[in-house]
Amino acid sequence: MSSHAQEVNKPPLVNVTAATASEICARLYLDKAALGLLSPAMGPREFVDALVENKQYLAAIDFIAHALPSREAIWWGCLSLQRTCGDKLEPWERRAFRITVQWVLQPDEANRAAAKQPAEVLGPASAAGSLAAAASQTGGSVGPPQGPPIPPSPFAPARAVAIAIKMASTKCDPKEIQGTQRSLIGLGMAIAEGRFPPKGPQS
Repeated sequence: MSSHAQEVNKPPLVNVTAATASEICARLYLDKAALGLLSPAMGPREFVDALVENKQYLAAIDFIAHALPSREAIWWGCLSLQRTCGDKLEPWERRAFRITVQWVLQPDEANRAAAKQPAEVLGPASAAGSLAAAASQTGGSVGPPQGPPIPPSPFAPARAVAIAIKMASTKCDPKEIQGTQRSLIGLGMAIAEGRFPPKGPQS
């Protein structure tokens, strides 16, 4: 069976609007090893399958984060952090996680703004901090408070989600990291298929 036929026989990626993988790849940086697996007509699922088959797990995480809408991508990050870290989060990390989940459940301006403080306290070296940063960068301004508003990059949340998931995947025995990354990629694809939707007013 051809790879195209295999893709057709799988559930559609209802949360991915791009028709081709190339359209998504234009949103992010991928190294030569990952891009070497891309062909012009390749669909998003087909490209993820190729990345996984060639153990390009970090590239697959980057790709899925940029393929999903911000809300679904951040939800993927929340579920990934819950799966890998569970009750191991420190107090500020728990706060960041809780606020980020609240934004996913109700993505309004108040919840977006609330995510900014834990994101700044924890910084990008924390998976929970990166997730809070992703939520806070879905709107607002990245400029100084007294200056003119400067909207964040449209793909800033995707980049922050990818960083968070990569970090979360390392919170295990080093021998299990690649298996964990592959599992989280599977979770991301399930969210792309419309499974595990955010449970909230807009779900």
